[in-house]
Amino acid sequence: MRRHDEAGLFDRFIAVTSYLTLGFTGMIWFLLNAIVLRKPMKAYLTYNLVQSFVLSILYAIFTLLYDILMGILVNIPFIGGLFFRLHIFLFETPVFNTLSFVNFILIIFAGYLSLVAAFGQLPRIPFITDVVKKAFR
Repeated sequence: MRRHDEAGLFDRFIAVTSYLTLGFTGMIWFLLNAIVLRKPMKAYLTYNLVQSFVLSILYAIFTLLYDILMGILVNIPFIGGLFFRLHIFLFETPVFNTLSFVNFILIIFAGYLSLVAAFGQLPRIPFITDVVKKAFR
């Protein structure tokens, strides 16, 4: 992670909120910038926005695949009950206040990405960062 001096306060704010909203704020800013302002974005902001978009798409895909898999596994005798209990433990049981274990981990991860982006650095996620960087070449 190296610091980008070109990252202004507003760029950092957009990057942070993009990670915290799963790319929603970044998508609004990207469309506003492309349609209304028609200015090129700085590399720091583009990198963070694309990375948040990729993360939100992966989150949607994993959620869909998990729902399909659980729908199949729950109907299998004996094994279905075990997977249902595991699902209840990971997704329904409050671990920290009202957050489940998985939600708590996701909030910690989004907080890490936001904090790194707030300091003007590029957050590194194995494999995903490499894909995003290849898209810019």
